[in-house]
Amino acid sequence: MIYSNEDLILVIRYKTDRLVITLIKMITMKSICLLLISISFLFIKGTEASGSVEKLKEREKKVKKIVSELMPTVVAVVGNDQPATGSGVIINEDGLIMTAGHVTEAAGKELTIIFPDGRSVKGESLGANRTRDAGLARITEEGKWPFAPIGNSDEAKLGEWLIAMGHPGGYDLNRSPPIRLGRLISTGSMGMLRTDCTLVGGDSGGPLFNLDGEVIGIHSSIGGSLAENRHVPSSVFKAGWERMVGGEIWGSLGMMAAGVNPDRPMLGVRMNESEGKVTVDKVFPNSPARRAGIMDGDVILKIDGMPAEQMSDVINQVSSSKAGDQLEVEVLRGSMNQLFTVELVSWEDLASGIGKEEEKIRPQLGIILDAEYEGGGAKVYEVVNGSIADIAGVLAGDVVMIVDGDDISNADEMVLKIKDTKLGAKINFSIRRDRVEELVKAELIFE
Repeated sequence: MIYSNEDLILVIRYKTDRLVITLIKMITMKSICLLLISISFLFIKGTEASGSVEKLKEREKKVKKIVSELMPTVVAVVGNDQPATGSGVIINEDGLIMTAGHVTEAAGKELTIIFPDGRSVKGESLGANRTRDAGLARITEEGKWPFAPIGNSDEAKLGEWLIAMGHPGGYDLNRSPPIRLGRLISTGSMGMLRTDCTLVGGDSGGPLFNLDGEVIGIHSSIGGSLAENRHVPSSVFKAGWERMVGGEIWGSLGMMAAGVNPDRPMLGVRMNESEGKVTVDKVFPNSPARRAGIMDGDVILKIDGMPAEQMSDVINQVSSSKAGDQLEVEVLRGSMNQLFTVELVSWEDLASGIGKEEEKIRPQLGIILDAEYEGGGAKVYEVVNGSIADIAGVLAGDVVMIVDGDDISNADEMVLKIKDTKLGAKINFSIRRDRVEELVKAELIFE
């Protein structure tokens, strides 16, 4: 194929960018200048364009500035009850630390915070949004600590150059936190940022900086390829800030593992379709539909003014909206048409129990109880995929009869029994399954 000069330059630039991504792996302060000079040569030789050289020099200055100023804020986070090490970044002078939810695991844990120069101080874990793998910790010793500013992840652009830092493989006194450069390749993957920065175990919880030196993400999961590395956006932290500072733990990592998009808008109904009618088979307890007044057996006629002739009509209308949007739902109840305004919530909010009034079951357990069940015991309406209840073998339809030796007659009694259970505690459940009187025992651990 014959390329024009303009085409050839574009091809070479693309290949050069690939070379940059390949060459910039794990580098330290001592080697960053030399590496950037080498890359400058590639750009000069490949493009022969003075503009590329100037851009590279500007990028080099920004990277050097960020590394020199912000490296002291990148700490190792070590749980005193476990040898595993994660990373974190200090974001205010009082020693508040952004990290991954799975690094801290639970609120109130004693931590050791290690600075790049080897100095260590005492710390503790705070709250976490486990669905998004966002967590906070803090230094408990007095002092004014170096910190990095928080940026707006919503303003990040695809292809933007970013800097990943952390403590891969755990803290190492013989080296500074490695510096990895890469580009933003996705902003909408399961509510996470994706980059092609090289990550290693131990990096979890470390910061993702933009070239303005702002934290726009926290390393969460390390994929099998560079394109699968995920980072928690800074916007997630801001949205749950007060709850995490207050020590609240909510959500489940199982949602993400099961491929559930936590941002997915939810109406909160189960439907069936027959004879050209879309009927509400079940309204979830404390769902948007339940709060609006929709009931089991209602026939959905229209959703936001559009005819609902098939379940897909309802699903598509909800899916094209977002959490917080209000939809008009027209239903047939008996012989009368009724109109309801429903405010959608996210899958995360529906599953974690935000705003629940009828059953205050802890979201960490991962079950939704049927508050209307009157057959004795607490009936499990739904089990969250990947939750500790799911892993323990609890099934939808199970009826919890005994909790830690005490008989349970309804959902409220079960809630009262377990609501004050401490994190890490074991609870024994006796469950009636498929109307069989023989009880199935399940031991659950609050995580």
